[in-house]
Amino acid sequence: MAAATPAGPSWADGASDHQVREEIRQLCADDHDYADGTVFNSICSEPFPLAREVFAEHFGANMGDHRIFPSLPRVTTLVTRMLGDLLGAPDAGGVPTSGATEANLLAVLAAVRDARGTGRPRVLLARNAHFSFEKILALLPVEPVWVDLDARFRADTAVFRAALATRPALAVLTSGTSECGAVDDIETLAPYAASVGVPLHVDGASGGFLVPFAREFGHPVSGTGFEIEGVESVSVDPHKYGGAPIPSGYLLVRDPARLEALRSPSHYRGAADHFGLLGTRPGAALLATYAVLRQQGRAGYRAAAREIFRLRSVTLDLLERAGLPVAFAPDLMVVGVSCPDPAAVQREMERRGLIVSVSRRFGFVRLVIQLHQTDAQLASLVDHLAEAVKETSA
Repeated sequence: MAAATPAGPSWADGASDHQVREEIRQLCADDHDYADGTVFNSICSEPFPLAREVFAEHFGANMGDHRIFPSLPRVTTLVTRMLGDLLGAPDAGGVPTSGATEANLLAVLAAVRDARGTGRPRVLLARNAHFSFEKILALLPVEPVWVDLDARFRADTAVFRAALATRPALAVLTSGTSECGAVDDIETLAPYAASVGVPLHVDGASGGFLVPFAREFGHPVSGTGFEIEGVESVSVDPHKYGGAPIPSGYLLVRDPARLEALRSPSHYRGAADHFGLLGTRPGAALLATYAVLRQQGRAGYRAAAREIFRLRSVTLDLLERAGLPVAFAPDLMVVGVSCPDPAAVQREMERRGLIVSVSRRFGFVRLVIQLHQTDAQLASLVDHLAEAVKETSA
């Protein structure tokens, strides 16, 4: 049962530090801790310790004012270079964002502004696209062209290729879909998109820190980044598998000149032009992102990705031993579990204090593998899941 909201004194009178802290404690009493073995639905996790430290030290830094905080454009250059290197283009252009939702919006906005001709520009999307694109379609004057999925919940390659031939203003593929962790066939479709003059954007919010290492570990997924001809932009979320604090997203573009379509001049002499959607925004997040990228390096992220795939293997073995069928062979970090009544299973798991999710569109219990999980916690999860499936199937 959720804790009651404390009444406290009237807002007009204010409150002591002690009272405010106590009210905050009560408000957060039902929150889960990533490390407590109850969270199995989140692509985000606890920031790495150094990120927390740097964020706290610089919480007043404002990305909207580079004259007061000249560190931030310098750090932007460095973070762009590191993320670009991770994704195959150290010379890429980049815009720090609040997350991949904003980065995806900027990618579509750039395509709209670059489009020529009359009518609404068309954007080609597979039906596994993140729901951020539904928000984007409501905000921008574009016409969606939807492509169905194959049996692995990836964009149907043949249908998507045929739709590319109609030359939409932008095509979007996903590396690590939110619901299934699926990786579209970017290596096949991006070069074809380039051949017909269609810029291709990859939503790599979930896969950006995993796919660059997946094939080193024997996982045959498509590449994600600029090493593939035709990939013109990529969104990535360091606050997911990168260990950065929320909010930390990024839009990367192969050709920095493409960012000109996003330039918004300031009204003030000497103030920097904006390329993102937000104005005032926390520079602390960018500094903390730099801190963890610099601390971890490619070697650290390779080790983290290796651990994610190891934990995924542990989960699949536990499910098999428990007689719980998986809904699909996973590409990345999402494991789907088939059962007769997924919604009832989710409710029963929450009654037990465990957070899983259910894909509304595809109808399976969704487990997300993250670094905050341990082998023992995963074993307990599967035990509870097996019991919940049995109870809700009776």
